[in-house]
Amino acid sequence: MSSIATPITKSTKLSNLINYRLRIISKDSRNNRNYIGTLLAFDNHLNLVLSDVEEIRITNKSLQQLRSANPSGDSDGKSNVTYDKRSLGLIILRGEQIVSLSIESPPSTDLKSRLGLNRGAKLKKGKGVIKPLKTPVSVKSKVAASTTTNKGTISK
Repeated sequence: MSSIATPITKSTKLSNLINYRLRIISKDSRNNRNYIGTLLAFDNHLNLVLSDVEEIRITNKSLQQLRSANPSGDSDGKSNVTYDKRSLGLIILRGEQIVSLSIESPPSTDLKSRLGLNRGAKLKKGKGVIKPLKTPVSVKSKVAASTTTNKGTISK
């Protein structure tokens, strides 16, 4: 994939937006939730698989203040609205819940640089990062099997 984004027109398909950063507004029983994440996959029902997702929603206290101050639903722009923001990571969002979908940003760079697979890249030490094996596991199992069979034979 190149770093140049494809032009967005009326005939753009969802399949052209793979690896784009999207903002999705979903319906909820109490309030709308916004999800911002990278589109990885989708299906015929518009179920979406998103990575690096952040959920943004209006807090319940703030929503109650808005409703009590403005029962007609008109916004005066004077109220202080607080938002809850949390990181979710990888999610599957049900297509039935999606109200709106918009593009936040195109893919940043090519796949190898996003994954950190460039030449000379070192693995960072930390939780969940292990050193690659010097010899593959398949070779180790063959070596272990041959040593056990050689020990069991008796030569005359």
